[in-house]
Amino acid sequence: MSDEGHGAHAPELRRELVDQLCAVPGLDVPGSRDLLISMLAQRLPEVGDVPRHSRTRLDILEIVLGCLREPHGLRELADALSLYAPGSSPVLRIQELADSTPDPAPDVLPVLPEAELRAGRSLLAGLRHLDAPGLLHAAAGDLVLPRRPVSGLDEAFDLLCRANARPDGLLPATVLVEHVITALDGSEAHRHTAAALREWNDAQAAALRLVPQLAAVRADIARAATAQPAPACLVVQLCRSGRDPDRYLLSHWRQIRPGPWRPERGEDRLVTLDEVPAAVGELVDRAEQEWAGRPGRPVLEFVLPFHLLNHPMEWLTSGPDLTTALCLTYPVVLRSLERMRATQHHRKWHNRWQRMLDGPDTACHWDTIGRRGHDAVRWSSALVADERLVSVALGAPPPPHPAGGRSPLETALRAGVPLAVWDRREPPPPEFRRRAKKLLKGKAIELPQRAKLLRGEAATAAAGQRDDHVGRHLAVLFDDPNRLVDWGPPGPGTGNARGGHDDEGET
Repeated sequence: MSDEGHGAHAPELRRELVDQLCAVPGLDVPGSRDLLISMLAQRLPEVGDVPRHSRTRLDILEIVLGCLREPHGLRELADALSLYAPGSSPVLRIQELADSTPDPAPDVLPVLPEAELRAGRSLLAGLRHLDAPGLLHAAAGDLVLPRRPVSGLDEAFDLLCRANARPDGLLPATVLVEHVITALDGSEAHRHTAAALREWNDAQAAALRLVPQLAAVRADIARAATAQPAPACLVVQLCRSGRDPDRYLLSHWRQIRPGPWRPERGEDRLVTLDEVPAAVGELVDRAEQEWAGRPGRPVLEFVLPFHLLNHPMEWLTSGPDLTTALCLTYPVVLRSLERMRATQHHRKWHNRWQRMLDGPDTACHWDTIGRRGHDAVRWSSALVADERLVSVALGAPPPPHPAGGRSPLETALRAGVPLAVWDRREPPPPEFRRRAKKLLKGKAIELPQRAKLLRGEAATAAAGQRDDHVGRHLAVLFDDPNRLVDWGPPGPGTGNARGGHDDEGET
């Protein structure tokens, strides 16, 4: 148990508080201690996360230490006990201790005057319709947040008011207010509140001489708000290790709820390709625990180097029996690791993605490999020259190591094409073209869901038709430039879109 943050309180005080709390009627029952913690957490959110030991004195010691770590924590403890067991001798003694004990100097000195803090808090308190945990997560950045979610924006505001300023000097609480203003954009019912919050934030930035920094954050938040809302998803990335070419660094990110892109990165691990299925299954199970209680249709995305794009990741299995293919439960799509790192291609990528979203249908450039009159130069030139072409259908699976020149998929990635489909068999059967045309018909943003249905058809087909069904061999690359995850420094050669060991860099 940690004892930091309350060194200004004498050990004798802590000991007496624990003794008196142990004597409060009913606190020897775990459920009663749960109730007290819940009452305290309404004003002291971090107390809601104190460790539990299933032993009365140890649990009460954690409660005392948690309260003493917080400004005004002892007073909040006394107030909560006055509701829990009013008039009892131990509670009266704790109230005496709270009245006679000054709060220690806070770890973080408040920058804003108390009157300004009250004004900001009151403006936020009435906005109960907004996603307070999500907005807190967006504003907190790299701050470690308590596991217990906040119940309102005023609580989130209080939590961030106790945090240090960001590297740019802005207070996390003012960044939260900026996110709330954006969330209220277009709401006529809350127009006056949004204007008052903007005026409040402008005043704090002016007082602290941080007007340019606030303007930069305001612009960043506005750009993020205009992006296509992201689904709940799990993103798995594989990158070949520079030290051991037979092993891969497996990284992953989880988007807990649909909405603005705010992925949380998990721990990395080194794996062989044979270990990938089990590792992915564990990540999926863990993600489902976080998605529990939230209705929705999560998506699985695999960010892969070029030489792995033809691996059937969608048919990896999960669940306790390891027999259920991922693609039967989730839309599963591929993304390009090399392009994510090659920023010189990102402008074209953004342009075509926006074209794709704006179009009523999915304009496709069909590969001519294997067809009479195939002209690779003409095909590539037509694709690069026409930005309206937002998808490609390949005539053959992409080779892991092209013998010479660029493959059609490489050309498409460099040109910024966000969507590609192909049959993993070589050559693909004639039926692939018919199925692909149907798959690409309609809004492109819905293509992952249509691919899931086609793969479901393959899995439920008669035994004699199952292995030959197009859905069993369909690969879908669906790559959103607004949802980057590869934040680590790129290795040498990452500007090359071909992939391979040298291009992935050393991890």
